Amino acid sequence: MKKNEPEKKRFPIMAAGAAVLAACLVLPAVISRIEKEDVITSAQLEKAIDISQLSTAEFVYNGIAEKYNEEYPERVDCYIAYNASVKVGIQMEDVTFEIQEEEKTVTPVLPDITVQIATLDENSLSYIPKNPDVPLKDMLILCKEDAIREAGESEKLYETAEENLKMVMEALLSPVLENAGYSLVWQASK
Repeated sequence: MKKNEPEKKRFPIMAAGAAVLAACLVLPAVISRIEKEDVITSAQLEKAIDISQLSTAEFVYNGIAEKYNEEYPERVDCYIAYNASVKVGIQMEDVTFEIQEEEKTVTPVLPDITVQIATLDENSLSYIPKNPDVPLKDMLILCKEDAIREAGESEKLYETAEENLKMVMEALLSPVLENAGYSLVWQASK
């Protein structure tokens, strides 16, 4: 078995619904404060997106990690098959806004999307050869590192996360911006 053989599957999944639901609880208070104002401030927008962490995509992965021999680093001691879930997103507190008063536009400046959570299904672990002489803790670390590395190489995961992030930001900000006569614009993707 080689590391890059078929057994691996990648499925980006939307994870934005909870953020929109949370926004429904915050937005009425923010909108009522802006109702008659015709100027938007960054502080108002930051309150509208007041969620500490937002996971915008999930990478479900069936992978195979390799445990290399410490004395002979080119030799694989065992292969570990596992199932993992990696969530990517942003810290919402790192979002800033460029506000153009004359054009009445707001451009969110988003931080880089990063891995936020990586979880392994410990019950899914299987080994070749059976019962290797490797501590479970070491196997879990290897599998988690492998899943994070694979997620980091998935362009589709990050594209999906960015699309979902923009949808969530629009859902959170549109009521506030429309009420004050502003529109949301996006910077060109990097």
